[in-house]
Amino acid sequence: MSGSRCAVVGAGLAGITAALALADAGKKVSIFESRGHLGGRVSSVKHPRLGIKIDNCQHAAFRVYERFFQLIARANAQHIIKIQAKTKLPFAFPKKTAGKVSILTTGRLAPPNHMLGSMLKFPFLSLGDKIAMRSAVKAFDGLTDQSQWELDDISFEDWLVSKGQTKRAISRFFGFFTLAALNVDIGEASAAQGIMLFRHGLFGKTDAFDVSAFTMDLGEAIQGPFTEALEQANVEIILNKSIKHLDELEDFDDIVIALPPHLAANLTGQTNLLEYRSLIGVHAFYSGERVPNNFDFAALVDEPLIQMVFNRSNELDDPIIEGVQWISVPISAADGFLKMSDEEILSELDRVLNEMFPENSAVERLDHLIIKTPKATFAPTVGSAKNRPKVDSLGAHIALAGSHTMTGWPSTMEGAVRSGLQAAAYILGEDYHHDSEWISWPSAPKHGDEKWKVW
Repeated sequence: MSGSRCAVVGAGLAGITAALALADAGKKVSIFESRGHLGGRVSSVKHPRLGIKIDNCQHAAFRVYERFFQLIARANAQHIIKIQAKTKLPFAFPKKTAGKVSILTTGRLAPPNHMLGSMLKFPFLSLGDKIAMRSAVKAFDGLTDQSQWELDDISFEDWLVSKGQTKRAISRFFGFFTLAALNVDIGEASAAQGIMLFRHGLFGKTDAFDVSAFTMDLGEAIQGPFTEALEQANVEIILNKSIKHLDELEDFDDIVIALPPHLAANLTGQTNLLEYRSLIGVHAFYSGERVPNNFDFAALVDEPLIQMVFNRSNELDDPIIEGVQWISVPISAADGFLKMSDEEILSELDRVLNEMFPENSAVERLDHLIIKTPKATFAPTVGSAKNRPKVDSLGAHIALAGSHTMTGWPSTMEGAVRSGLQAAAYILGEDYHHDSEWISWPSAPKHGDEKWKVW
């Protein structure tokens, strides 16, 4: 094994994962990246006026991202992230209730009923909405992975309607989580992918949706520790090198292609049948507390554009600029908003913040940056599962990786890492399923693990 050479094309999370797993198994690995940095979509940009590095878009992880946390632990990078000690998912309704926030949190009941107590108090749904939701929870609980994927050819919204869910519950509860996690509207989302989100996420383990936040800008979080981990594993890192033809890799025994769908298709000659959806990252910087210091984040009810608000300053170990508060807004499924001007988007942000925290409306916005990414994620639309390529679709010695490959996960950091492990296992000839731990890496964090920061 030590004599075999492997090329990994693409240094996003999928490629980094595959490279480390293969190097740990004795492969001589070279990783190629067309850009000048690691991380792929999990990266930062330099603010043209402030001169600081900021995230391309707000990123969050959840405790259910077990393979992602294994990757972080493998790189000894526990310091880059902090995890909620207990699930707390705040919701706000700016137009109706000013700064009032309602928090969905876990109680003492076992899944899938562990949020029942806070759900009963949730003010943005009626009692009738909540009673009807019991039918959906029961339906989730009655499905298996196989029967779940048999529902890929209908929309998640249609499936929920068939289970008696109200329009308000679909819009304010199921729709929000679908939009945020899958980056598609619930009306076009595959029922199979939407069901997977709730079966394995919100209604899965009690702590599955403990929210995690990066403690530094994404570029710093990924570039430093993962460069060091790759170098210590003797992986050759080749940046600013775009591989255009597989013939360029003829000196390698094995190849992992960890590129976005259209780029992977261009390199391999396959046809990409997956659609993309865009993301917009809104970053605003204020001269003081535009939101209260104890405000971390909230999902916003009935707000199509300003869907969530994050106090990114609260997530950081150190201030991005002393005395400046960084507000971050991720806009999911943003295709319809790409032509909006910065002024139009910021006007909506101002309105929302004024409605939520009118007492802080005089705090000055010093600067902003709005980052639009048209091809941010693949879209898990109705019937899309059959178009997701499998790890072995190119035959022996070539593995496909990337969050769009058939892991069953949506386009998330966890999906990317699982695909990288899947690709490494294929190259190594190992019988592995990504629901299991990568045995040679440290385990994902448990409650009370002192190596991991608590949020």
